[in-house]
Amino acid sequence: MTEPTRGRPPLPIEEILGEALALLGTGGPDALGMRALARRLGSSTSTLYRQFPGGKDELCQRLAEQVMAEIITTVAGADLDDAWDTILERSAIITFDVLERHPHSAALFAGQVHFGPMGMIRYEESLRLLLGAGLSPTDAVAADHALARLIVGYALQVAAEESPTRAMVSEYYRRLDAADYPSVATVVPALPEDLRAEFVFALRTFMAGLRHLVADSGNGGPADQEG
Repeated sequence: MTEPTRGRPPLPIEEILGEALALLGTGGPDALGMRALARRLGSSTSTLYRQFPGGKDELCQRLAEQVMAEIITTVAGADLDDAWDTILERSAIITFDVLERHPHSAALFAGQVHFGPMGMIRYEESLRLLLGAGLSPTDAVAADHALARLIVGYALQVAAEESPTRAMVSEYYRRLDAADYPSVATVVPALPEDLRAEFVFALRTFMAGLRHLVADSGNGGPADQEG
């Protein structure tokens, strides 16, 4: 009597996550399905579900953790200076750059409710800096959430951003009659070259406002009363 088959052997988690990130990068969130991933791995959906019982949701959570781990590692190895605002700004640019390296990965964080361990490390460090700068708990958490949305919001557009499209838009503006649109004609030569340049400008504008908020708080540290 033959023994019943037990299915295919489990795959290395690193291999699964690596192929899932590649699948996400080429096809976006809609392409990241368990069946498509199984085909890419030369495996079966039942094998994947044994390793990820929560299906696509669990897979996306693990991918988010992997991307966040890369962000934290990159930040840890960077020269961030000692000032709270410099650390936040440079960390934000690093985060954007990591998300840009992995197309569509920003979608893993859009609308995210629960953080995994790596996400909690980032959250704790950001709040520590903001509270230490003198913001109230209310302002600190609002600032962190706003900064996170700024990063993810711009990173979400990276995959859809195409240089030919940007060039076409610039050319369209150049063809407009300057007499009808004098302000547009004035700024055409100064149009940002890419999305990253727009993000850096938006980030620095945000940070300038945040510094004013800290200054207005009296810079008295986290013991200040909320107001």
